[in-house]
Amino acid sequence: MKKTLTLCATAALVAMALTGCEKTGTIEGEVCDAFTGKPLEMPTIWMDSTIYSTLKEKYKYKQELRKGQFKFEKVPVGNYKILAGRSKYIKSKNMISTTEENPNLKVTLYIYSDQIEPGLYLPGDEENGPKKISNEWVVWSTQCNESIAGYQLERPQAGDGAKVPDQKKDKKKKGKKDAAKMSPLPAPRVIEGKLEVFYRNASSVTSPLVAKTFPAVEQDISAHKDCKGFDANEKKGLFADKDKGTNLTVTYMAENLFKITGDLPKGKQIIQFSQDGKTLTTYYFENK
Repeated sequence: MKKTLTLCATAALVAMALTGCEKTGTIEGEVCDAFTGKPLEMPTIWMDSTIYSTLKEKYKYKQELRKGQFKFEKVPVGNYKILAGRSKYIKSKNMISTTEENPNLKVTLYIYSDQIEPGLYLPGDEENGPKKISNEWVVWSTQCNESIAGYQLERPQAGDGAKVPDQKKDKKKKGKKDAAKMSPLPAPRVIEGKLEVFYRNASSVTSPLVAKTFPAVEQDISAHKDCKGFDANEKKGLFADKDKGTNLTVTYMAENLFKITGDLPKGKQIIQFSQDGKTLTTYYFENK
């Protein structure tokens, strides 16, 4: 009799395992604006290739969505891709994981307005949106390979060209051109200490974004022949000291949007954003 009960009990345990006593938990959190950190009303959240979505008719927490909050219950432990979006916003995609030891998870997801153009931005607040940092140095930049980055120290003013002198009035200047008015490289953007900005990439790519800062040093152009864009009469340029680069922290926020943080070294710096070893753009900063 005892053997029969034991066999029956064993069979029951096996049946329970086969029919699924899978560990489950709750995944909850909120959706915020990437630039301000403010929760966004009525976002849409879903977990890829699962039944979990705030658009489901039986979703219980629709009132909480007004505060940007969501909750999915009885989620089997495992690895998931969770997505968040909203009308006129760029969505985010994040990988999340739960385990039997930690079946519950709280997350913050970030999205941002689809009106944000590519470029570098300062964080915003609840009253003011993000402020774009104008890349006024891009006109002075040259295309470099091994040298990372190079800037002209001066260049002709926009719309100003060389003029042929009046040969009748000044025979000594015959065959020569008047020098064009020159504009110096704009001064670097000054910050103090820690860098905290957002970078909106122009296109979607799968390879990671890399952000590094290099001391900006004035050097002979002849030592940087890989930089194309200097005039033949130029002797000096501003270059990145590639032997003294400092990595900055890149944090994914949403599709094509990254938060860039780090302690910027003292002095003038050239900040490089790159992917697959190719420079996307550079900025000129100074930490005083």
